[in-house]
Amino acid sequence: MSKKIIDRLYGLPFVLIILILLIKYLDIFPIPNWVLGLVIAWGAIAFFVEGMRQRKKKS
Repeated sequence: MSKKIIDRLYGLPFVLIILILLIKYLDIFPIPNWVLGLVIAWGAIAFFVEGMRQRKKKS
């Protein structure tokens, strides 16, 4: 059984990053830069944590 694409992209952080970027650059409503920074940092941390879990699983 293959994984869904959203599972491969580590779920919620990826979706939030895409939504925040679309809202920011399409000027739907103003978002402070610090919010964008926090969401990107959260996504990066989630990416590395998931990578560490996969690495532990394999060994």
